[in-house]
Amino acid sequence: MITEELPGANDVTGDARDGRGRRARIREGVFAVLAGFLLSAVFNHQVVLHPRSLVTGDLGDPLLQAWQLAWQHHFVTGGGSLWTGNTLYPATGSFAFSDSLLGYLPLGLLGDGPYAAIMRYNAVLVFAFALAFAGAYLLIRQLGGNWQAAALAGVVFAWAPWRLTHISHLNILSSGGIALALFALARAHGYSLRHGRRPELARPGWAVAGWLIAAWQVTLGFAVGIPFVYLLGVIGLVLLVTAVRGWRRFGTRLFVADAAGAAVFLVVTYLMTIPYRQVVEQYGFTRGWDEVQLYSPPPQGLLGTLASTWLWQDTPLDPRTGAFADPAWTTLPGVAEKLLFPGLAVLLVALAGLFFSVWSVRVRVWLGVATVVVTVFALGSQFFGGDYTYYLLWRYLPGWDALRTPGRLMLWVLLLLAVLAAGALTRTAEWLRTLDTTYDRGRFLQALLVVPALFAVLEGVPDQAYPSPPGIPPDVAKAFENNPRPALMLPIGQDPGQFSEFVYQFWSTDGFPPLANGHNGLLPPSYGEIVEAGKTFPDAHSVAVLRKYGIQQVLVLKVAATGTPYQAALTRPLDGLPVTRSESTDLVTFTLR
Repeated sequence: MITEELPGANDVTGDARDGRGRRARIREGVFAVLAGFLLSAVFNHQVVLHPRSLVTGDLGDPLLQAWQLAWQHHFVTGGGSLWTGNTLYPATGSFAFSDSLLGYLPLGLLGDGPYAAIMRYNAVLVFAFALAFAGAYLLIRQLGGNWQAAALAGVVFAWAPWRLTHISHLNILSSGGIALALFALARAHGYSLRHGRRPELARPGWAVAGWLIAAWQVTLGFAVGIPFVYLLGVIGLVLLVTAVRGWRRFGTRLFVADAAGAAVFLVVTYLMTIPYRQVVEQYGFTRGWDEVQLYSPPPQGLLGTLASTWLWQDTPLDPRTGAFADPAWTTLPGVAEKLLFPGLAVLLVALAGLFFSVWSVRVRVWLGVATVVVTVFALGSQFFGGDYTYYLLWRYLPGWDALRTPGRLMLWVLLLLAVLAAGALTRTAEWLRTLDTTYDRGRFLQALLVVPALFAVLEGVPDQAYPSPPGIPPDVAKAFENNPRPALMLPIGQDPGQFSEFVYQFWSTDGFPPLANGHNGLLPPSYGEIVEAGKTFPDAHSVAVLRKYGIQQVLVLKVAATGTPYQAALTRPLDGLPVTRSESTDLVTFTLR
């Protein structure tokens, strides 16, 4: 257990013991970080071995997020406007159409071009899993769990089956800062679930670290950041009340550290909201309740997962979609957001933790109630319409109406289940120590407590596709380099695949030319008009629309247009149109005068 006793002022033996304990904790922390990176590297071995040519999952969001990380690099090295990207031209503020992943900027300062963009994305993906493991491990240790419980928590928080349904969503996988910030704040205040708050163990420096880590987490995005901000608001109020009621025990140094750290957190959070509030005001973006209903998981989703995990992909209950899934609804839109299975290992041990635990009965009751409540909220409108659950958050909490996917609250269910399970495993370890047994047999029984973590590892072994993003055709690269005019690529609006908006956006990391194509969480009205114009290009109406938005070139990719309605653009007459045409191996290029 991570606690720290203060020795007496003149107790040399106590000082030595305290020093040994501190060194042991540092070693264990380093081990947790290294273990996280090792597991992440093994689970993601394909992209570790091929970091510049493969991505995990599909050619959709991973390419979008590779572009986002590359755009940050481009902004640092080339200047310009961070929040107006080169894609979805001529929209302004387009970088704020989805989670920005801005906190990863320091990891993306090296390398240029599409191959570097993929390598940067893969490095961040491995880091995100590793941080989730290490953060959850340290949090459970601080709360009073043993190392076996911490290992289970780390594996579950990083690789639970629910997490693997979001393998293409780096902004959702990037949650390690949440657990790490909670660990640092708990350590700062000498808090554990076993002993409550012990002021003599307070460490003000950890308070500053906790709030700064929380601020960094918010810079990654609001999809998981908004609930985290509200949780920290509650924690901040509790700390303020605690300080006012017991100032002497709380301590001036700790209060100043909390105040300074919380101030930085609030300022960073406010600054991060500015570009998002601006695009909402400019474009009138809203998330309707109908979208929440579309993405709300049914109750059976709690026992469902995609066939993306090695262990559950071939279950006899539903070999097509994985563990316990019901094919009656798994074909509906947004199914990946409705499969919430947290994993069998943590479920069973957490259930045991309600009745047999090192935590007090009161703590167990609170954890159990919180788990049920958050699970109900994760069902969105599927729990009796959601009128008295998710709808209240969506309607009345500022910013919550941007969250159309209630199932992502499972992140918090995982954390609560891990804490409940930690109580059971830690209590079991203590009970085993009371048995009258030999030393070797005792060590063997203690080793058995790692079985839940090992089973959770098996549940988290991914079974994913690893597609290779198509390389940029030479003529497209030349067009981007030699004629950096605002351009439109056709075909446009394709689904994720070899030639799609995601791919064009990814290609644009080669020089970042102004491009009307692109994909993001939200799309501006101009994009819809441009898509419609592209269907009939070149004709008088389409040319007028493109000129209205300042688009000077149309690049028709021959191989992608062949066999589609866009093939007609290759031969459609230009009589009377202010357009010239040229052709190369890969492209037909139209220049608007």
